[in-house]
Amino acid sequence: MNERLENIRYSLLISCHTMMLCVGMNFVTYYLAGANIPDSAIGAVTAIGCIIAVVLQQVSGRAVDTGRVDVKKLLMILSLVIVAAGGLLLFITPSLIVGILYASLISVTLIMMPMVNSYSFYYRDAGLSVNYGIARGVGSLCFSGISMLLGYLTVHAGRYVVPLSYAILGVIMLIILFSMPTVRSMGTVDKAQRKSFRLSQYPAFVWMIVGLMLVMLFHNMVMTYFIYVIENVGGNSQDMGMAIGIAAIVEIPVLFLYTKVKKDRSSAGFLLISGFTFLLKAILFIFAKNIWMIYGIQCLQCLAYGLMAASRVYYVDETVGDENEATGQSYMSATETIGLVLGSAFGGLIMQHFGVNVLLVFGAVICSVGACCMTISVLSKIRSST
Repeated sequence: MNERLENIRYSLLISCHTMMLCVGMNFVTYYLAGANIPDSAIGAVTAIGCIIAVVLQQVSGRAVDTGRVDVKKLLMILSLVIVAAGGLLLFITPSLIVGILYASLISVTLIMMPMVNSYSFYYRDAGLSVNYGIARGVGSLCFSGISMLLGYLTVHAGRYVVPLSYAILGVIMLIILFSMPTVRSMGTVDKAQRKSFRLSQYPAFVWMIVGLMLVMLFHNMVMTYFIYVIENVGGNSQDMGMAIGIAAIVEIPVLFLYTKVKKDRSSAGFLLISGFTFLLKAILFIFAKNIWMIYGIQCLQCLAYGLMAASRVYYVDETVGDENEATGQSYMSATETIGLVLGSAFGGLIMQHFGVNVLLVFGAVICSVGACCMTISVLSKIRSST
């Protein structure tokens, strides 16, 4: 295998998946509201998709780690599901079926996440150096591009651009996966050792994933209903696309430089920085008065989601090791998935009964609790190592 070529292929794989996440999560309210689905039901659609994903992330992670499933073939099957569901949404109009299909798109995209992240470490086990930070940085660049493009197209071409984009991305991912080599999880690891993974063995890891889940609850609650945050300061869907694009662009330098800055340092400290940056964003959103303030707040994304996106993948590798790579990544991905479930559920209820201002205050409170849990995790790890 050619190392340079595999870095390019992996960057394309990450990029395609991050664009799917952008389409699925950042335009969910815009698309489903256009299908006459109320806010509380939009929250339910997202929550159902995420709940299914949480369960199947763990199942698929263990299946990959124990060698029962080939990760490449599984990703290709999931890509086919995305193509089918995205294509059907172009023709189907009943709200209930639209909601079910969109929930399936969200679920499949999230199930893919730990496997896509783990792929870089499977390359490493095969003797190839594939840089996750650079690949994820390219992904953020593509995330920014599709966010701005969809922001423009939704204004000028309508909401059906959303499922069409999903279907096209599914086809692209199939092509990318077909061209990639088959890489395997740690097949030489003893089966008994692989089955020994228990969360109770890693208390600092538990505190960290709880803290990240709460931070992601805030982040995803705001992102799910970001169109209302934007409209609250006088903007529209095009402004939302721009704001999301800005956030994705500023992530790129952090992702590209992460491995050079990190070196031998623990990823836990970088996760803690990202947690408190999210908290700062949460507070500033409450006081935002115009779209330019929103743009400015989104620039903090470099040390918020950008730093988290790189460090959490390496944190899992440092904490649970090669033999449980996919399982550990599944637990880490579940922090975002559960955050989506709770964020969508609480966000929908708050928006329906109280409005966007209460949504932002509630998000800041939850984010502060999450940052405290992350602090406990880091302190616990420091105490255990001394």
